[in-house]
Amino acid sequence: MTDNHSLFMYEYHTWANKTLISHLQDLPDGSCRAPIKSVFPSIFEALMHVYIIDKGWLSLLMEEYQPDDYNAIQASVNDLIASTKNNSLQELEEKQQVLAEATVRFIMKNDMADSRDFAGVRMSYADVIQHIVNHGTYHRGNITAMLHQLGHKGVPTDYGLYLYHTAADKHNHTKKQ
Repeated sequence: MTDNHSLFMYEYHTWANKTLISHLQDLPDGSCRAPIKSVFPSIFEALMHVYIIDKGWLSLLMEEYQPDDYNAIQASVNDLIASTKNNSLQELEEKQQVLAEATVRFIMKNDMADSRDFAGVRMSYADVIQHIVNHGTYHRGNITAMLHQLGHKGVPTDYGLYLYHTAADKHNHTKKQ
């Protein structure tokens, strides 16, 4: 396990998103955009929401706009929706990868104990990363329920499973050396 807990948790978040998208790419065409009565009108819109919120938090961490500048935040959200809503799963996955790389760079370059006010709430950078991870976990659970409603199986993305996979990967890597 890495010494940087925020980095490790964010790596889990990235793994879980990739695992889910890989599973979704194996479903029949149109499954992700099929209309559904649920938390989101489609699986794709739930995925897009996770991406937009992740990107928004990174923008706040990088001080691209102030956390109480609601007009700038709303404009950013509207731009992201417009530039993402017609993407394929592959294109969304690529955007998530670029975002993940930028977030990892931020984590590596900053002290996660540093804190700022975010719209009146004092949060450490580690708190923000934990929120991003929890938010993603919550909505991956929504997507699993949506998949079941559409007659498809979900894919496990639990943190414990991630630990199992990373331990197995480390074990297999050690055996090859």
